[in-house]
Amino acid sequence: MKHLFRNIFLITCLGIVASCGGKKEEKPKPPATQSNPVKEGDLNTISLTDKAVERLGIKTFEVVDQFVGNSRAFSGEVVATPGKIITVTAPVAGQLMASRNGTQLAPGQQVTKGQQIARLVILPSERDLLSVQADVTQREIQYNTAVEKVKRNTLLFEEQAGSLRAKQEAEAELAGIAAQLRVARNRLQLLKGNTSQALADRMSTLNLEAPISGVIQKVYSSTSQVLATAAPIVDIVSLQTLWIRVPVYAGDEAQINARENAFVRGLSDAGSSDNAVVARPVTGPQTSDPLSTSIDLYYEVDNSKGNFRPGQRISVTLPYKGTQSALVVPYSAILYDISGGTWVYENTAPRTFIRRRVNVSRVANGMAILQQGLAIGTKVVTDGAAELFGTEFGGGK
Repeated sequence: MKHLFRNIFLITCLGIVASCGGKKEEKPKPPATQSNPVKEGDLNTISLTDKAVERLGIKTFEVVDQFVGNSRAFSGEVVATPGKIITVTAPVAGQLMASRNGTQLAPGQQVTKGQQIARLVILPSERDLLSVQADVTQREIQYNTAVEKVKRNTLLFEEQAGSLRAKQEAEAELAGIAAQLRVARNRLQLLKGNTSQALADRMSTLNLEAPISGVIQKVYSSTSQVLATAAPIVDIVSLQTLWIRVPVYAGDEAQINARENAFVRGLSDAGSSDNAVVARPVTGPQTSDPLSTSIDLYYEVDNSKGNFRPGQRISVTLPYKGTQSALVVPYSAILYDISGGTWVYENTAPRTFIRRRVNVSRVANGMAILQQGLAIGTKVVTDGAAELFGTEFGGGK
């Protein structure tokens, strides 16, 4: 029995020695480590050298708590300024012709005040039409009579029963009557709306000029069309200044500061303050929509750069009455991930930066107003934030 226990002990020792006999190869240490895996949804800490901080041009800003005006973004519509859209009509009945330079009327065409946009060939009245038709009939009878007279005198001359002078006088009379017939037929053709450019140049025409500088918005009549008196031809709208119509809930009217300027942006620039255009309040028509329980507020915007057009949908930030205390940081410190999340880089220690998630309420005057995410006095990166973002995910300098 004693020998049995001794053998078991020896076998166990041999197994332990055999399992520990080989040495494991040590893996090389990586040149750099990060506190967390590189995932965009997770926080990560970045440590830089002094040279890297200088090369990235990093600057910081301390989060402050200040009173800011309250505001809210609404959907607005660009409309033409009342009185700045004029319909050009035919002052008298006539046939519409192109301008002297041959330019055809087309929507979107730029025109200046006093520029000739078309011509109107003045047409006679119905009484004149009947008179011209009677004149044509009379000239045709005279022409047929003159033709017979030329035939008769020619025959007499050939038979030596008439004189050459009588034949030549008959031919001259026929040529004169033929010319009068052509004129009468051209006048009749003009009255019936088959005017050619050459005929229009010889008839009485009226130049149609643009009453204001702007853009042709709509064309009602085409070239060679016969128009009645006061028939619409084109709409010209001035786009130097435009109005913004903003429907708001009727219950919010008392909270909106209608005396302060609004900020207008395109729908693609709704999250940025760089392209905001100031719009001043104006007194507009008292319009509303009972179905949506909304009323309309109107603002005027300078459109000398051509940023807006009538009918365009835009984002309008309206100021509310009163102020509120909020944490603010420069908008340049805000970063967006692929999911639309907002982040900043906090400077926690010298050359050490941690990405923090923040909730941006809105942007005003180049400052991002935060709802939550940071504390007062926190240092966040402004210049160089995008470079840090690239450094963290492998695309930095």
